Amino acid sequence: MSKEFILLDGGLATALEDLGNSFRSELWTGELLKSDPDQIRDAHTAFVKAGAQIIITSTYQISFPGCIAKGWAHEEVVNALKLSVQLARDANAPLVAASIGPYGAYLADGSEYRGNYDVTEEELIAFHKERLEILIACKPDYLAIETIPEIREARLLLELLNNLENAIPLWIAFSCKDGEHLSSGELFSDAAKLSKELAAEYVGINCTSPEFVTSLLKSAREFAPFVVYPNAGKTWNAKLKQLEGSAVKLSDEHIEQWVECGATIIGGCCGIGPKEISEVKTFS
Repeated sequence: MSKEFILLDGGLATALEDLGNSFRSELWTGELLKSDPDQIRDAHTAFVKAGAQIIITSTYQISFPGCIAKGWAHEEVVNALKLSVQLARDANAPLVAASIGPYGAYLADGSEYRGNYDVTEEELIAFHKERLEILIACKPDYLAIETIPEIREARLLLELLNNLENAIPLWIAFSCKDGEHLSSGELFSDAAKLSKELAAEYVGINCTSPEFVTSLLKSAREFAPFVVYPNAGKTWNAKLKQLEGSAVKLSDEHIEQWVECGATIIGGCCGIGPKEISEVKTFS
């Protein structure tokens, strides 16, 4: 069996922590786009040196309402979004994926691992629209819609991108709570079906324990190709803003199973740094 796949990077926060940073604010790693962007470039560079072929930008936690609530001016948010793509390019990333985090990331209370937001569809669209327009204009190689916990937000994002006549390839990756279900409790297979119907090039799973990924992919095998970047198997404590529990290593067996199920882009998320990505590289 061929084991070829494109190697994605790992958790940006993990790489930045390796460089001596720590994060407790609602903007998480995104705060460095304003305070110390060189650190972000250096973290990206560490993943490139580890063999990553796609680097995801540092915009997961960047949103207009979130940044403005922390005292940023509107133009500073615009500049941060643009800078994020440039920093990935400055790290000599072969390919750049612009990160679009969920509404739950703005809430900074762990909602991206629950979904079912108490917010209207109109509010969700308004939350995402300008950020998407700016990142599309930066012309990354991919749009990475990440850690989406519910089908409704996925549908609204993909419909919005279709209305914007986006021509950049995209993936939409879901956070899942077990081997069948999104964090919201909806079926991953239903989310994958909808995503393909709305023209997503890739359906994915991220920030989910590796132990659930194979079952999730098998449940939606007909909707491949997939992008897979699980976390290290730990649980996020939203109150303390830290990962807890025992780590799960990405094994050769994991990678083989995911490729067999149709994964063509594989990397890591929270808790998986450049060292772990360099070890995944040896499987390809």
